[in-house]
Parts: sequence; C-alpha cells; structure tokens
Amino acid sequence: AYEIYQCDWSSDVCSSDLSRAGDVTVLWELAKDLRFTEIIDGICCDNPHIEGPSPGKFLTVWAINRVVDSLSATRLESWVPSTDLPRLSGIDASDFTKEAFLTSLDFVCNDHSGQLLDLSPQVDEALYRRWRKIQPLDEGEPETLAYDLTSVLFFGVSCPLAELGYNPKRIKRRQVNLALVVSRKEKYPLTHFVYEGHRKDVTTIKNLMVRLEESSVQPGTLIWDRGNVSQNHVKAVEKAGWHLICGLPKTLKTVRDLIDQTYIPPRPQTLARYSKAGHIYAVSASGKIYGRKRTVVLYTNRERGVREAGKRHEALSNIAEALDSLSEEGADWTEKKLHEELKKLVKSYSDYFLVRVSRKKEEPRVVWKYRTKELKRADAMDGKWLLLSTDESLAPKEVVNTYLEKDFIEKVFRTLKTSEEIEPVRHRLEHRVRAYLFVNLLAYRLLAVLQHKLRTIDNREDTWERADSFLQALAHVQRVPVKLGHEVKIWYLNLEKKTKDTLKRLNLDHLFDEQTC
Repeated sequence: AYEIYQCDWSSDVCSSDLSRAGDVTVLWELAKDLRFTEIIDGICCDNPHIEGPSPGKFLTVWAINRVVDSLSATRLESWVPSTDLPRLSGIDASDFTKEAFLTSLDFVCNDHSGQLLDLSPQVDEALYRRWRKIQPLDEGEPETLAYDLTSVLFFGVSCPLAELGYNPKRIKRRQVNLALVVSRKEKYPLTHFVYEGHRKDVTTIKNLMVRLEESSVQPGTLIWDRGNVSQNHVKAVEKAGWHLICGLPKTLKTVRDLIDQTYIPPRPQTLARYSKAGHIYAVSASGKIYGRKRTVVLYTNRERGVREAGKRHEALSNIAEALDSLSEEGADWTEKKLHEELKKLVKSYSDYFLVRVSRKKEEPRVVWKYRTKELKRADAMDGKWLLLSTDESLAPKEVVNTYLEKDFIEKVFRTLKTSEEIEPVRHRLEHRVRAYLFVNLLAYRLLAVLQHKLRTIDNREDTWERADSFLQALAHVQRVPVKLGHEVKIWYLNLEKKTKDTLKRLNLDHLFDEQTC
C-alpha cells in the first residue's frame, strides 16, 4: 500500500508536497553549470557563496520563470511555491515575495542620488568567460560575433529611457532600444546594451568597440548590418584587430558603380547558397572603398531580383496611368493644386519620372516621361548587393554565408519578444528597466545553452522548436514524496519515455532518479 500526499488544486498555491519539477529542475541545473548565482552574487554583493536568499538566486529563479511562464514580479510569489524551485534554491517558499525580486534587481543596477551604477556589463563578461570555459572554441578557431539592435515597447510614459522612435511595427509608443552581441556558433550572448528609444544603430558602434576592448574576448570577426557601416567604423574595427563582414549601402556611388559594372554569372562555380528564397551567386571584385582599394564580394539572388523588378514595374505602370488621368481630370486646376497632387501620386518613385505642369494649350496639362537612365540602373541593381569583408582571404561563398547567417540574432530578438514576452516593459525607473532587461537576457542564455546541447547530440538544426517541445514535455513532470510502509520515496510523475531518452543523451537523467528520504 502506498499514499501520495494530495494537493488542493482549488487554491493558487499548492499547499502539499506535489510540485512542478521537470522544466525548472533542468533549467536550474543548467544555471548551476553556468554559475549564474555565484557570478551575480560575486559581482553585485562581493560574495559568491551567500547562504540562503541572495540576489543571484532570486534572479536565477526569475530567469527560469521567464523561460517557462513569463510572469511579472507581482505574480511570482504565488508561482514559485508551486514549483520545486524553493527546494532547489534552498530558499523558503515564503521568502519569494515581490519585494525580494525587485530588491534583487537593484543589486544589478541601482540609482543612488542620481548616480547610476549598472553592473550588468561585468556580469555579462563573467558569464561569457564561464561559457567559453565549459564550451571552448576549437583550437585556432577565432570568435565570430554578430551585433544588432531592436526596439522594446513600453507600457507607460514616465521612464526617462523610453522615447518615441522607429520600430518595425510602426507603433507610436515609447520604447527603449536593446542591442546584443551574440556568438555565431552557439547563439550565446557576449554582452548587451540598453539605449534611449530614439537612438539609431549607427550611433552605437563606438560603445560596442569600447565594450569589446574591455572584454577578455580575443579579436575575431564581427558581423553587422549595412545600416551600421561608415568609414570611421571600418577603420576603428581594423585598428582594434578585428575583422568585419558587413553589407554596404547602395546609396554609396562606389557601391552602385561596382554593382552596375560587375557581371555575376549564374554557374555552379559561383553558387554560394540556395534555399526556398532563391539561388544566390557570388563573385569577388575590386574597388576603392573607404579610402583604399579593397576586394569586395558581390552577390545576387536572381529570383528575388525578378520579384523586385516586377513589383517596381507594376507600381510605375500604375503611376503612369494615373498621370495620364490626372492630365485630363486636372485640366482646369491651378498649378499649385496639380503640383500637390503630383507629389502625392509619384511619392517614392519620383527618381523614375520627369514630370511638369504645362501652360501650353497644345500640350497635355501634365507632361511626363520615364527617366530611362534611372530605370536601367534600377534594373541592374535588382537582387544584387555588395559585402565588405576586411578578411580578404575568405572566398565569396564564405563571406556570403557568414553574412546571411547573421539572421540568427533576429531569432534571438523574436525569442525574447514571443517566448519570454519581454515587451511591453512595465517598469518606470531607469535602473529597474536596465536590470529587468538583464534578467530576460539571463533567461535567454538558458534557452541558448539548451538548444546548443540539443543540437550537439544529433546535429539537427531545428533545435529552437525542439527546445520548446522538450520544455513543454518537462512541464508536466511533478515531484512527489510517496510513503511506502516505513519509507518515503521521491517519485517523478509523468516522465515520458521520449523525454527520458533525451535527458539521458543530455546526461541529465540523474536529476529524476527515484530517491529514498
């Protein structure tokens, strides 16, 4: 005969010994291996081995919650006691209060008498050193890092960091900008930056170079988008000993001329990559870029080029028909009214038209023609781009693939905004906002390590989805003490065979062994 202690599910807090254990136990084990608590407490409290409650433990618990349930500090105090986290952390369930979590944020970033002290860069650096210790690069392999920035929307208007700015959703709401430096190999963050909502990407590069100079990371290769590039930035990267791979904007005359003059033959020898999005061909070329002659890489996606040309041709044809109609409809309009209507009609396609309002009776009211030179140039540019690699030993295929694979950092941002529900931010004080974003990055680190481990065991690329599925399966696993005669054993319920097999391959199956109390 045996007895399982029952839980009163009618209350928000589980009052018995039945607790959610699977996902939180695995994530706590990963956090232990990464030394989250010791690093946070060591830097923020000057003591890496605090007995009982500590900022490092509270923030690690919060990070785990962001991965699996995404609750605010207010709701954490009822969620944590329903899990195995009090036992794992060695903190009494009653100590997990809203005030405890918010106070822990203040250890990472605080504001005393108007002086902001943000320790998150030091914590970032220590966490990355730990990661590279347990997951070193192959001998002779340089570090390759991607840098990008995203907007994070706010709820409320009182935070001084939150300002109106550009965001892809075009939502008119206050925001901050979050910038990340992420390793290409494991998608693990090296460091992060928090900027005002109006701050543009290109103005943050100097901050990035200073942070890299202060870090322990040996110079390797940086990847960033074409919106961040300038002659001064390229020189700064080169002087710091780093290589740079980035796109160059078509607004540069040299770039337009090189694209216009260079033929990219669609041959097996020039094929760089292919996917559902199209076939990409690449070649090298030489030109004077940012003060000296450089070897650059030009690539084309022919399928995308056809789509771009078709979309533009359709728009220009529609505008041409509208111009003819306006010439008749506006025959008796004033010149001012016609000019206003023409401006609205042509909009962003004005480079392709020569348009004037005629006063001659023998001419139509609106006289126009295509700018054939601009049309030819646009057709030559369709589906073509130019990449700069300061490491000129790389083949065009290597440069293209390294640059295009930088979209993994976009996946990081999507994970933060969807899985972790990082926005809208509801904190009002600047130091709380900075620390809150740090916690979300702490949570992402756990996900990054889990997906890396899953990829390592079978070399599959769908590890983001598999990590989610794996955590969902673990979420049903519960820890419960069972009385068998005079013994009390610890059982883990709802642990399926498929999940057990994955745990075994990850060397984490011992976490759910039956125990005797």
